Amino acid sequence: MNILLRNFLVYGTGLSGTSAVSFLLEKGAMKVYTYDDKSGVELPNTTKLENLDNIDKLNLECVVLSPGIKVLDNANIEKIKKYGIKIVSEFMLGFLFSRGKKICITGTNGKTTTVNLLYNMLKSSFKSVFLCGNTDTPITKIANKTKNDSILVCEVSSFALESADLIKPTISSILNITEDHIARHKTFKNYRDTKLKITKWQTESDFFVCSDEFIVDTKAKVFRYSLTNKTNGVYVLKNHLMWKKKKILNTKIIKLKGENNLQNIMCAVTIAKILGVKNRTIRQTVKKFKSLKHRMEKVLTLNGVTYIDDSKATNPDSTICALKSFNKNVILLLGGSDKGYDYDCIFNHCHNVKEIVTFGEMGEKIKQTGIKNDFDSIVTLKKMKDATLYAMSVARDGDTVLLSPACASFDEFNSYKERGDKFVEIIKEKNEEN
Repeated sequence: MNILLRNFLVYGTGLSGTSAVSFLLEKGAMKVYTYDDKSGVELPNTTKLENLDNIDKLNLECVVLSPGIKVLDNANIEKIKKYGIKIVSEFMLGFLFSRGKKICITGTNGKTTTVNLLYNMLKSSFKSVFLCGNTDTPITKIANKTKNDSILVCEVSSFALESADLIKPTISSILNITEDHIARHKTFKNYRDTKLKITKWQTESDFFVCSDEFIVDTKAKVFRYSLTNKTNGVYVLKNHLMWKKKKILNTKIIKLKGENNLQNIMCAVTIAKILGVKNRTIRQTVKKFKSLKHRMEKVLTLNGVTYIDDSKATNPDSTICALKSFNKNVILLLGGSDKGYDYDCIFNHCHNVKEIVTFGEMGEKIKQTGIKNDFDSIVTLKKMKDATLYAMSVARDGDTVLLSPACASFDEFNSYKERGDKFVEIIKEKNEEN
């Protein structure tokens, strides 16, 4: 792709779109137009379009798509395609112009934990390591800083992959694929096929890392990690993570709870070993690594009740993973905005749940699903604050109040982060009152 003295349109002016604009201007684009389905922002040295009616007259090299812009059932995308204008995602743009080894990790759940753990392992072993992608740092923000000896650890969402073709990571990984973002991708098949693009263009010189249960068709060298079997990746044997029949670390040093987090760690360790990271570095990193914010994060223990913020659980599978971390006495907070899910699966994993409190747009639907599945200990309240205060009022010594909503947050909050922060604020305020 030629950027110098060419025209571009950046569609979507959020964090990634703004980063893409800066990248294009820095690389010598002649003209950068911007457009947003909402009002958007006016960015310096760009021309903001009010509509795309005359897009065919702009002589565009391509349209750069922010991850928040949907592709299916989007009349503007159809218009762009009609005129034969190339569309690339912001991630693909940054990927094409980044140097060094690129490690791309995707999956329905566990991406952020895995990439952060891996990044911490690698930055202790290599001079030039970057963390980017579906994080607070878009890949286009760091692309111009990369060198031939750099390593990029990229968290890659299905939104970023939707308009990303010909990406060829040095190492790719799919942690898991369960139903998510159906409102965006329309079908589970579309969603799965989008995720699988991460390894589509890899060759025999590249690596693909996955669990021993995952089936994939790829030309890359496959390394599998396993909780139960000896594999060519990392596996568990008598409470130790093993690599090539040698012990790496004792699982007792791991602070993260749950089988899902153990698999995230195994994926990161497998990739680190492929890159030659020493066992000592891996042990030290894993031992220090704690839960990230809003991901099974312990808030505090008050009057014998433990409060856990898992606001990042925006789909049923993530909530099920959270529930597997507890033996009994869970008061579960579920609810938020609709992502098109069927919630029946959650109630197959509620043996350790004493009561469910639902809230928000999906509160009543989840309650009715619970009743249908013979789970009657359900209370529905309007707001998350009401649900939290109710849970606090009924919780007793030995209980765990778990916010793991299985829904998006957009009925009441701007993000899962804002929702989690509010949950923590409510609990801490109540603690101060006591």
